[in-house]
Amino acid sequence: MSAKTKAQTLATIRKSLQGRPQIVAAPPHAEDVIPLTMHVPPPAPVPEPPAPDGETMRADFKRTLEALNGAVFTVPAAEVADWLLAQLRTRGYDKLLSWDQAFLPVPGVLDALRAAGITVEQGALPHTAAERAAMLAQWEQIRFGLTGAEAVFAQTATLALKAGAGRPRLASLSVEVHVALVTPGQFYNTWAAWLAERGPAAGGDLNAGSNLVLVSGPSRTGDIEMTLTVGVHGPREVLVVIVT
Repeated sequence: MSAKTKAQTLATIRKSLQGRPQIVAAPPHAEDVIPLTMHVPPPAPVPEPPAPDGETMRADFKRTLEALNGAVFTVPAAEVADWLLAQLRTRGYDKLLSWDQAFLPVPGVLDALRAAGITVEQGALPHTAAERAAMLAQWEQIRFGLTGAEAVFAQTATLALKAGAGRPRLASLSVEVHVALVTPGQFYNTWAAWLAERGPAAGGDLNAGSNLVLVSGPSRTGDIEMTLTVGVHGPREVLVVIVT
């Protein structure tokens, strides 16, 4: 910028400021001036409300999930295999993609389904590209997924699913129907309450999985015209079974 241009620019700024109210520095020690360095204490923390009891949390979860077009069932452990078999046969499915038995809260449920003629796919994806692609192509044809859960958050009707060895994420993501088996002891009012109970170990536990998926009802996608579509990027149905 030339000296002439600079002078013209400064003159224009001075002219535009003429007649405008000016900020005048406060005199030192003025009684009505609060020094900028004065420390304003933060507001006192608001205590967390008491945690609701288990029955209340389950009722809140059910009400919220149903509002999101999910469904909640309470099934005795001895009847879960028959319940799953009925869901599969009603939809005409004879295969399911499942977490390993060790991560499901109903002992022997996968063996019972196999004995009834259901093909159970599970395990880890191969590491080589060709074998991995072949397995993915096979799994992506399966419409029914079965998982457990790491925790359940009542306030938002959310399932926390930690993927890892024996817990394929596709069992909750690539299927049309996702069934999650949970127990009453896995319910927490909020994500914060769950982390608070786990304490310092929470971070390490979460990092141990390949990822953590938070599921609140069926997949929902909205476009620019505000049209809501269900099941485009995930399951069309989310069924949560509280095992008693």
